[in-house]
Amino acid sequence: MRVSTSQIFDNGTLNIQRNQGSLFKLQNQLSTGRRILAPEDDPIGAAEALKVNQSMSVNSQFMDNQANAGSQLALVEDHLGGVSNLIMDVQERVVQAGNGSLTDQDRATLATEIRQRYEELLGHANSADGSGQYLFAGYRGSTQPFGVTGVPGNRTATYYGDEGVRQLQVENGRQMAVSQPGSDIFMRVRQGNGTFMTGAAAANTGSGVISTGSVVTGYDNNAYTLTFTSPTTYTLSVNGVPEAPPVTYNYSDGGTINIGNGTIVAPNTGTNQIAFSISGTPATGDTFTVNPSTNQDLFKTLDQLIKTLESPSTGPTPDATQAARRNQLTAISDGLDRALDNVLKVRTDIGARRLELDSLTNVGQDVDLQFKGDLSRLQDLDYAKAISDMSKQQMTLQASQLSFKQTSQLSLFNML
Repeated sequence: MRVSTSQIFDNGTLNIQRNQGSLFKLQNQLSTGRRILAPEDDPIGAAEALKVNQSMSVNSQFMDNQANAGSQLALVEDHLGGVSNLIMDVQERVVQAGNGSLTDQDRATLATEIRQRYEELLGHANSADGSGQYLFAGYRGSTQPFGVTGVPGNRTATYYGDEGVRQLQVENGRQMAVSQPGSDIFMRVRQGNGTFMTGAAAANTGSGVISTGSVVTGYDNNAYTLTFTSPTTYTLSVNGVPEAPPVTYNYSDGGTINIGNGTIVAPNTGTNQIAFSISGTPATGDTFTVNPSTNQDLFKTLDQLIKTLESPSTGPTPDATQAARRNQLTAISDGLDRALDNVLKVRTDIGARRLELDSLTNVGQDVDLQFKGDLSRLQDLDYAKAISDMSKQQMTLQASQLSFKQTSQLSLFNML
């Protein structure tokens, strides 16, 4: 076979370029630490690495969402913690206000403090996050959730948010609530003991004080009215209708009164039985009521406290005035108890969500390490082998260069 001079040069150049390309690839692998620089280096490995990178990116986004959710929940919990402390402080003032030795001026001083606590409560309810989104407005994050009209002692709070709960996806198939509508926390607070509420008529002239009461075996949701026919006897009406035939019951100061299925019963007998007590000396015509619990907003409860503390002592007798105030304070105290229960329930739920986020984040970090291990297995370079290959390739390149040099000098003119 005849080999031309041009073929000798072309083949020599091609061999040198091929060896230089292989050496350059090894140098790039050593400088980057990666075995796969392009899909053609390992098509199957490159495809697997792409899948792992995608899964790793999704996992990283979930972890970012978890951190974001944790931050938002922590902010909500901080403000609810402030509300809890506020309620407990006000409860102490309610107990203090029940002291019969306080003067109207003393109670007015307490009322001034409660006015400030009212504004503090409104501040918590209208709090916003770092981006200006209101925490307790539901989906309407740009709308201030609570507004108040009227004057202290006769104010009305209105909720302008909605019932939406903002959520973030923190894992495959798992969305977590990161907000709580203010209507659940501040507006829908059950009164009384949460099942029924007791009360005394504002027109009472005696010194009778009714307790909060409790459920013994159940409550039939009827409205009951006890009307005193004398300081020692009373009658019972159910939903505004007197018992038939009329029954007169004897009253015992501080004694427990049990009602079940529409009448006064012996303790712990039958179903739907509730219990409460009346202490003091009711006057003839005084009435006391038991009604199903209704909702009342926390702002109204604080406003009622302000009104009670600022009301002057103008009753027919000091005992009657004190009894009326104690009945009012008992109802307010019950409302504060239920409000605190409501806030603590939400805080407990938020705490559980934060614990779940911690668990998800720990799992996400472990998964991230696993993904990094998989990528290392697929992409990382074996340095010992690469250095050995590079030395061999350098030697091959040098050999091809020397061979080309010698071959390129083969010419008939060199023999003449």
